[in-house]
Amino acid sequence: MNIDFWCLLAGHTDEISRAFRNRSLLQENWLLISASIVIGMVWLVLYLWENLQLQRRANSDTPQGLFYDLCKTHRLSRADINYLLKASEAHCHEQPAMVFIDPVILNSYISQAGSDARYYELLEERLFQ
Repeated sequence: MNIDFWCLLAGHTDEISRAFRNRSLLQENWLLISASIVIGMVWLVLYLWENLQLQRRANSDTPQGLFYDLCKTHRLSRADINYLLKASEAHCHEQPAMVFIDPVILNSYISQAGSDARYYELLEERLFQ
């Protein structure tokens, strides 16, 4: 660089240092910093939401995903879902959604259920009538 520039700069170092000492970066730019943080947080939330939606779509393409979609459509509770999973594992574990199509699966499991037989009968009534 030019030597005149350094000489000019050397003569004003006190003024420059006073200017930086009197003004804080956060005090002057709090709006810009806050806006940057908000924009970054919105971007992060949208990014995570998109990934969650992609993951849900991928899971719905599996037999297990179809089963859970049907459970959500029928508004089944967590207990209902667990009972249906037990019945589907006993008779058609590779396609658990078959429980929603074929009432024979639940009927055959009712005889094996023991103390839960009445619950399976109520669940069958809810699903098929």
